[in-house]
Amino acid sequence: MRDEVMTDPPEVPRPSQEGGDTPSTGATVTKTPPGTAISRRRRWVVNGIIVFATVLSLFTIVSVWANRLLFNPDNWESTSTQLIQHPAVRSATANLVVDRLYARVDVKARLQAGLPPRLEPFAAPLAGALHDAAVRGVNTALGSPRFQALWAKANRKADQLFIAIVDGGKGPVAVNNGAVTLDLTSIVDSAASRLGLPASITSKLPSNIGTVTVFKSSQISLVQDLGNAIRHLALLFSILVPVLWALAIGLARGRRRRTLMSVGFSMVVAGVLGVVARHILQTALVNSIVHNTANRPAARAVIAIGTQILSEIAIAFIVVGVVAVVAAWFAGPARVAVAGRRAIAPFLREQPVWTYGIVVVVLVLLFIWQPIHAMGTVVGIVVFSCLALLGTELLRRQTAAEFPDSQPGDATAAIRGLLRA
Repeated sequence: MRDEVMTDPPEVPRPSQEGGDTPSTGATVTKTPPGTAISRRRRWVVNGIIVFATVLSLFTIVSVWANRLLFNPDNWESTSTQLIQHPAVRSATANLVVDRLYARVDVKARLQAGLPPRLEPFAAPLAGALHDAAVRGVNTALGSPRFQALWAKANRKADQLFIAIVDGGKGPVAVNNGAVTLDLTSIVDSAASRLGLPASITSKLPSNIGTVTVFKSSQISLVQDLGNAIRHLALLFSILVPVLWALAIGLARGRRRRTLMSVGFSMVVAGVLGVVARHILQTALVNSIVHNTANRPAARAVIAIGTQILSEIAIAFIVVGVVAVVAAWFAGPARVAVAGRRAIAPFLREQPVWTYGIVVVVLVLLFIWQPIHAMGTVVGIVVFSCLALLGTELLRRQTAAEFPDSQPGDATAAIRGLLRA
């Protein structure tokens, strides 16, 4: 018989033997024609590509997160409400605003000027009590819609931090004398009114009273390097990693199903490492850039909320990886997988229109649900649609080759065979 060259040889059912114990359903053998086995050298190349793609996937997760959040003012503004709702962030902001006012306004002197001479000694304790009361008042006020709108506006400006660094400090976030600053003047104005001071007090004070230094000169170079790298390599990694995975599958002639499973595990590993990296950001990064221990809880809260999208991307890698592993398993020699293919083979063969219709309906529901962000983008919709339709066609061809004469009743027989096994 003439040998046929196949990429991934089909698994054919083992014929039953009368009087034997082996059931006629479920058990399979794999016939690999000569010349289709992958060489050891090519196997090493394929595995090396998968490992390299896994490493690059970590950079992909981080760079896509940066583009979706740090370089997108709309995304960060939608996150700002969560920031201000966090107790540590709200408390740190209230203390910051009141401390800056006390640093610029001699509250004690103002109280002494308004008190009778015999009560002037009480000006200092009254100023301290007023400070604590102002912090509590501002903290409470930051939870109101009005203050949250001010905070959202300020954080929209803060989201332009990386862009400001790269562009040299254009826009509301500026790089001045080697420092990145954020304008909180509107919030300082509101805090001044709660202290009983005129709402326009900041107009009579130095112009930088509402200016907060976000990064000092010693930290800017690192932020610039990371920002530039993330900003320019995001698209490259997003394209390169899928191409490497596709290349590995294409080179693995004779082992493409197993390679697809390896690619799926690669995605899962990358996603898990991404989740771990998020926890590292909340610890190592905060400890390196925030030297005041009292401010670290608020900084960790900001990192945790700001990296929620990073976690979503990492989880998306895990979900897609699991789907790839399950698809590779379902195409393999496992008894349950063979029984499943035998069960659906008649429908796939005789009802192609309904088959693709069901796939399209499921895709539409997934795109509406958007369990992962990519399913809500044009590129993601096109890619996932193509992969789903291609996978459906490959499954139809495989089941047609394995079970050309299968009938709908074979599904029940397959299930009974599995229960007897």
